[in-house]
Formats: sequence, C-alpha cells, structure tokens
Amino acid sequence: MERVINLLYDIEEKANQIVKRANEEKAKLHEKLQEDMESLDKKITADNALKLEQLKVQAEKELNQEMENLTNDCIKHIAFMDENYQKNHTSLTDRIVNEVISS
Repeated sequence: MERVINLLYDIEEKANQIVKRANEEKAKLHEKLQEDMESLDKKITADNALKLEQLKVQAEKELNQEMENLTNDCIKHIAFMDENYQKNHTSLTDRIVNEVISS
C-alpha cells in the first residue's frame, strides 16, 4: 500500500512539474508574442510613415509640375494676346471709336 501511495505521490509530483513547465512555457510564449506584436507595430508604423512621405513628395512634385504647366499656359496666352494687340491695335481702336461715335 505504501508503494502505491509513493507511486501516486511521484505521479502527482511529475504532473505538477509538467504543469509548472507548461505554465512557464506559456508565459515565455506570451512574452515572445507581445514582443513580436510590438515589433510588427513598429515596422508597420515605419512603413506607413515612409509611404506617406513618398506620397507627399510625389503629390508635391505633381503639383509643382501642374503649376509650371499653368504658368506656361498663362504666359503663352498673354503673349498671344499681346501679339494680337500689337498686330490689330489700330483696327481695334478704330472699331471702338466708331462704336462710341455711332452710339
């Protein structure tokens, strides 16, 4: 009988050791998971910041190009109007004077 009790005691001790090791392993895995999650969060944050910066640079570049295109279009339009005025200012002036006199 004593032998059975000793065997049961040994079994219980081994079971307690197994549970203890399992809990320790569980705690280690939980800690590792937390570290991995934090690392992943930092990586995602850094990647997002980099992508946002790239998008910002690209948008700024596109806006500058569009502004340059609009400026060039305005310059061309003003040059065309000036050229038209230089060629036709006498006839335009005569038309305006005639309309004023006719009124």
